[in-house]
This record gives sequence, structure tokens and C-alpha cells, in this order.
Amino acid sequence: MMKKVDKVRKLLDELNVDAIIINQKATKIYLDALTGSGVWIVLSKNANYQIMDGRYAIAAEPYADRYNNIVTMQGGVFGGVLQWLKDNNIKNVAIETELPYAQYHSIEQLCDVSPLNDSIPLIRSLKDDDEIQLVQNACSITDNIFLELLKHINVGMTEKQVVGEVFKLVYDFGAEGVSFDPVISSGPRTAMPHGRASDRIIQNGDFLLLDFGIVKDGYQSDMTRTVSVGEMTDQFKNLYETLLPIQQSTIQQFVPERMGKEIHQYASEKIAQAGYGEYFTHGLGHGLGIGGGERPLMNATSEDVLKPGMIGTCEPGIYLPGIGGIRIEDDILVTADKPVSLTKTTHELLVVGN
Repeated sequence: MMKKVDKVRKLLDELNVDAIIINQKATKIYLDALTGSGVWIVLSKNANYQIMDGRYAIAAEPYADRYNNIVTMQGGVFGGVLQWLKDNNIKNVAIETELPYAQYHSIEQLCDVSPLNDSIPLIRSLKDDDEIQLVQNACSITDNIFLELLKHINVGMTEKQVVGEVFKLVYDFGAEGVSFDPVISSGPRTAMPHGRASDRIIQNGDFLLLDFGIVKDGYQSDMTRTVSVGEMTDQFKNLYETLLPIQQSTIQQFVPERMGKEIHQYASEKIAQAGYGEYFTHGLGHGLGIGGGERPLMNATSEDVLKPGMIGTCEPGIYLPGIGGIRIEDDILVTADKPVSLTKTTHELLVVGN
């Protein structure tokens, strides 16, 4: 199996550059490098380098088998990168597009610069078996957290208190943290697709949207379920029973050679046919793995083409202003055979806090 760093090193020839400069945390995780903000990775045609300040010198020792470690003075790490470019007479480099302009400008004064654009995210989008297992592990922990979370939700809690329960369970179940700020909303606030938790008190008959994910061994999960609190209204039941079959049939569209925009369009048209077209207001999904700009994207403009080994979220929603919204999200592995859901949590209509 080709090492991940070798997959990225192929860009040296493809882009015809002498070196690649990397500082994005997600890329450093992918390259099995130190991830601290004061660590820069430089891949050249001759070797791989970690340039860092003294804070990381001891932590860098176990990486010496795959990186040449260069320690600079604290606060001068980027200066150390520039010095390396001068010392090695580098004529052209490729940089991550997220690099701040001031740093880009400093590099540009020394050599020709090519942006990496989406080259590395597209490499990362094709997961090997080990990566797929790591995402599966994160999803399994998330399934277990969700089951336990349901036992702790009651009428009278605030949304923020539910977030507190999520954080406690994330650490209780052995995760390293959350993959994003949990999206926890209740009642009419569920009509905001990404409404963050407030001090609103959860009431009997509320919709409750629970969207969270975890990080385990550097890889992430992302799952959403929408439940009823106390008792289920007819409105909730009707909306849920409209959305679930659409979500389930959309999952079956996660097959090789389908474009992201085609899958989004499939879900969008199904929701429109059900009479809720104007109430699905976001992209269908995104890639899943380390995070930080994961591909493929499933939205109205995405030309990403699905391949076996890609993992993406399938998260259609219907959001009715003043009433509430429902989203159902699972993490889907694309295979040569058929789509596989890595999240196993039930899709049954659930009432919590009885």
C-alpha cells in the first residue's frame, strides 16, 4: 500500500515544482506529521522535512524515521521555512491555498509559487482500508453516544445542557473530542439548519435536532437524528415520514461515477415532489475523514465524481419557519458494489424524555 506521503509527493512531478509547503492541520494529520501550529512540513525531491520551534523538539523525535527535523527559534518558524528555501536554492514551490497572504507574498519574493488548490483534498478523498476502519470506529462510538444521550434528555432542560451531555459522553466513550461544535436545537429553532444551542428550555412536543460527531485517532464521524420530546405531534410524524424514505433512497445514489451535484439534485427533486422544495436550503452532504475541507462535496454545483473508497454524508432536511425542521444524516462509504452506511443508529421515530 502506497504511503500517504508518497501520494502527496507525486504532486512534485505533476505540478513541476521543487518543493511543497504545508501548514494545514488536516494535511499534517494525513501525512502522519506533528500537527502543532508551529510546525511546517516541506516535501522536496530529496527528502521530507518538519521545520519547527523548540517546543516540538522532543515530540518530533519519534518522527525522525520519516522526517528530517529542523528546529528554529520560537516565533521564527516561518522564517526558518524561508531560510530553507534560500539555502536549497528552490526555484518553484506549491503551497496550500489557505496560506495567509502575507506568508504567500514572502514566499513569492523568493521563488515562483503554484497553488495546490484541491489537489490534496482529492488525494485524501480516496480512503485506504485503514482509514475506512478509523471512520467506522468513530461512527460506532457516535452510535453508542447517541443511545446513551437519549437517556439524559428531558422536558425542562436547555439546549445548552444537552450540549453539555454530549461533551461528557464524548469523553466518557473514549473519543478525543468533537469534530465540530454540536448543532443542538429545539422547537421552532430546528428550522435553522445549523442553529447552535441556546438557553431555550425544551418543551413537551418539541422537535429536537441532534447533530454531532467525534474524533477518534484523528478521524471523524458526523451524524444527525431528529427526535420528539415528551410526545410526538402529527406535524413531526408527517414530516419525518416524508423525509426518511427520501434520505434512504438518496443513500443508494452514492455509487461510483455519480457526480456530487447529481446526487444533491436527486434528493432536492424528491423533496420538491413531496411539496417542500423551498424548505431544503443546503447542500446534501460533504466528505468525511480527517476534516478541514474533506471531499467529495454533494451540493448543487459539485463536479466531484464518486469513486470506491470515498466517504460522504447524506443529510437532507426539511425546515419549516416558525414550526421546526427535521434532518437525518448518515455517513456513507462508496464501494464498487453498493453504498454502505457506517452509522448504524436507528431511523425509527423516537420520542424521548417521557
